[in-house]
Parts: sequence; C-alpha cells; structure tokens
Amino acid sequence: MIFLSTLLLSVFVTIALVPLCSRVAVQVCALDMPGARKVHPAPVPRCGGAAMALGAIVPIVLWVSLSQSIAAYLCGCAVLIAAGLYDDFKGLGYQAKFMAQVAAAMLLVLYGGVSIRDLGSLLPGGMLLPRWLADMLTVFVVVGVTNAINLADGLDGLAGGISLLIFLFMSYLAYQAGNLPVAVIALALSGTLFGFLRFNTHPAVIFMGDTGSMLLGFSAAALSIMLTQGSTPLSPLLPLILLGFPILDTLAVMALRVSEGRSPFSADKNHFHHRLLKIGMFQTEAVFTIYVIQFALILFAWTFRFHSEWLLLLSYGLFSALVVGFFAVADRTGWTLKRYDLIDRVIKGRLKALKGRRLPIRLSFPVVHLGLPALLLLLACLPASVPAYLSLLAACLAGALALVGALRREWLARVFMPCLYVFVPLLVYAGEVDAAEWLSPRTARLLDVTYGVLAFFSVLTLKFTYRAGGFRISPMDFIVVVLALAVTALPREILPVEAMKSVIPKILALFFGYEVLSGELRGDLRALTAVTVATLVIVAVRGFI
Repeated sequence: MIFLSTLLLSVFVTIALVPLCSRVAVQVCALDMPGARKVHPAPVPRCGGAAMALGAIVPIVLWVSLSQSIAAYLCGCAVLIAAGLYDDFKGLGYQAKFMAQVAAAMLLVLYGGVSIRDLGSLLPGGMLLPRWLADMLTVFVVVGVTNAINLADGLDGLAGGISLLIFLFMSYLAYQAGNLPVAVIALALSGTLFGFLRFNTHPAVIFMGDTGSMLLGFSAAALSIMLTQGSTPLSPLLPLILLGFPILDTLAVMALRVSEGRSPFSADKNHFHHRLLKIGMFQTEAVFTIYVIQFALILFAWTFRFHSEWLLLLSYGLFSALVVGFFAVADRTGWTLKRYDLIDRVIKGRLKALKGRRLPIRLSFPVVHLGLPALLLLLACLPASVPAYLSLLAACLAGALALVGALRREWLARVFMPCLYVFVPLLVYAGEVDAAEWLSPRTARLLDVTYGVLAFFSVLTLKFTYRAGGFRISPMDFIVVVLALAVTALPREILPVEAMKSVIPKILALFFGYEVLSGELRGDLRALTAVTVATLVIVAVRGFI
C-alpha cells in the first residue's frame, strides 16, 4: 500500500501546487520569454520545479528511512533546489549553477558514500576502482547527467516524459532488487512528473525551469548509482543505457560546438530535438519519437540487466553511432520528412464534414455527461465494506468541495479534478479487491464493458468538440498507454494478481473521461460537483456503518 500511497500523494501535491506556482511566477515576472532558441511563441511561467520538488519530498519524508546515503541525496537535492529557484526567479550565471551541481555531487560522494567503484567485467578479476578515482568519476558522472537532463528540457514535456519513463522503470527495478528506499523515491518522482506533465505537455502552460530539470538529473544519476553499485546482480553499466539518450545528446552537441571553434557551453539549436524539428517533424512528433527511443532503451536495459558490461557498452556504442550517423547524413544531404496529403484531404476532410453536422457530439456528449456520474455513484456501492481511511478521506473531500462550491465557486475547476485524482483510484481499488456479494460475474463483465463504452464516447467527444481549449491528446498519452500495458508485471505486493489487469485501465478510463467532460462543460461544474459530493457522502457514511 505504501507504493500506491506514494504515487497518489506525489501526484496530488504537484497538481495542487502547480497553479499556485504559476500565479506567483506571473506576479514576480519569473517567465520564460520567447527567443531565437525558443519554440514557444508567448511567455510561460518557469517555476514548476518548485511544485515538483514539494510533490516528491512529501512522500519521501513520510515513508523513506533516513540512511546516510539517503540523507546525503536529500541534502544534494536541497542545494540544487535552492540554486534552481534563485535562477528561475532572479537569474543565476552558469558558473554558479555548475558550482551548485558540483557541491551536490560532492555531498553525495563524500557524506553519503555513494561512488562508482565497480565496473564489472570492464576491469580484470573483479577489481574495484581506487576510492579517489571512484569519487572523481562519480562527481563527473553526476554533474554530467544533471546537465544532460537540464539540456534536454527544450520541448514541451520532453525532459519530464523521458525522466518519467526512467523513474518508473527504476522504481520497479529497485523493488525487484529489494532496494525499497530507491524504489519509493523513484516512485515519488514518477508521481510528481505525472502531475506536472498534465500542465507541461504541448502546449505547455508552465515549465519546470532549472529547479525541476536539475532535480531530475541529479536524482536519476544518484538513484541509478545507488541501485547498481554494491551487492547486486544488476550490471553497473545499466545507468548508461537508462540515461543513454540525454547523455549522447549532450556529448554530441558539445563535440559539435568544439569542432566549430566555439565553447562547449555556448547556446545553439543543435540538440537532437531541435534537429528532429529541422527535418520536418512537428513538436509533438519529435517528443513522441524521443519517448519511443527512450522506451526502447528501457526494454533493452531490462532484457540485458544481468549481462556482460562489454555487451552493454558495445550495444550503446552501436546505438550512438546509428543516432549520430542518421543526423549527420540528414544534415549533409538536407533530407526532410515527406508528408502526404492523404490524411489531410481524405481522413481529416471527412472528419471535418462530420463535425460540421454536429451529429457525433450530440450523440457522444450526453452519454459521457450522464454515464460518468452514474458510474461513479455505482462504484460507491461496489465495495463489500468501506475501509476507515477511505471513509475519512471521502468525508474530507466532500466537505472541501461543498465549501468551495458555496463560497468560491470560481475555484471549482481547480479543486474538482485533484479531488478525483485522490479519491477515484482508492475507490476503484476497494471495489476490485473486496467486491459486494451482489456483483455477479455477469454484472462484473457488464461493468467492464461500461468502462470501454464511456472511454469510446469520451474519445468521440474530444474529437468532435467545438471548444478551443481544454483537454488534448498529447505524447504523454504514450506513457499512459505503456503504463497500462505494463501493469500486469507489477509485483503481488503492489497490486493483487486478480486486480492487476483491470484496476489501472479502469482508473485511466475514468480520469480521461472526467478530463474531457470537465473541459466540455467549460468550467460550469456545479451539477457534476453535486453528484460527486453525493458519491463521497455515500462512501463516508458506509465506512461508519
């Protein structure tokens, strides 16, 4: 239960704090302005990293035992968060940020005892690196990875999505290896990224800034070293595969700058994501492509996690040569993607014709509008017994929604979805593992079909809507689909075997439907809130009976 609690708490805290951080950034003019190297056309708040830091730290403080290495990691995070916040709000030179990164890495190495001493079969006879050399190598690696993730933060959702895939895999790998502190920390970071990417996918309404990117890079380096060094069967070269794409991007762009007689730290638009845009990809296509590459590296890391370090090193060298060679050929030949108008003329044209008739939206929206609240009411009656913690939570959320609806109705749009993010997973989980006796197998199958039907009509509503803003399909949905497909591999202790194949897809279907519905209602959530409060009251009362 600690894993589910960690994930939900980090998601909720981040989602709750991002709007607040955004308003503060606007008031103090902590904005990322458009420029020659930027792809966004308007100023964007850049202090989302503050919400991410708090979203991750809260569950870590609550549930992670404080060993010396974990304490050193948290101190290093504090140094980088302080430097990042100052840079996001006031501006800080790259020399000062570099010194902060070195200080954080030295805290991890000298105080926490975290170092890269074991290189596996790369050294003869199981030999370990001397302590002084291992410490220097570790500081170099940690600072390098911190900058690599920082430099990858160039498109909406890019650094966050890459990091989310890395931390999700790292959490599962740490759990399998019995390293529970690393598993919980990586899951907390995954949760805060889930919450943040809701606001950061294209078109982003907030950026993570240096606070977020340095926190992610430092955490990825520190946790991967903790996971693969010491008494573990995992290959010590596994972090090179996990973090291989941002590392390769950083090394390639620095080498190109040096070859052109410029400083390796000078700014330009030669990163891999910039070059994907140059060959004709849209921003979302470039981000999606990098997500797929990162996912492929994770699959490779999982498959060969116990294999020879020489195999991993040679495989990474081949991967690097293919990526760099592709961009070199594209630059030399001027190759760009060819686009065909079949989709635009035939498929999109027919969809526009259907949209003009308004028939699909007239059919789909009432189904979603009535079906989702009805399903939520049914879920309140599904558990055979309501746990005390869920009853207490439901009472608190019902009171909060009722109070906001009565006193500050304009806040409902900000409060409603975070309440659902906390309540819905626990309610679905409770109904799945302890279903009421009246739920026959036939009724359960019908209920499963209902989720699919509502998800289908939610997609129709999203596709044929007339509103300009609101929920959008984005590359983040690739990560969500990957998570839903991978849920069957979760350990028994995280999710019971019977619930593995259904809990996560049901939660995602409900979240997706409510996101679409709340956007389609254009902020008028009074009726939807009333039904939700009624559901919360039913759950609260059932827990006390």
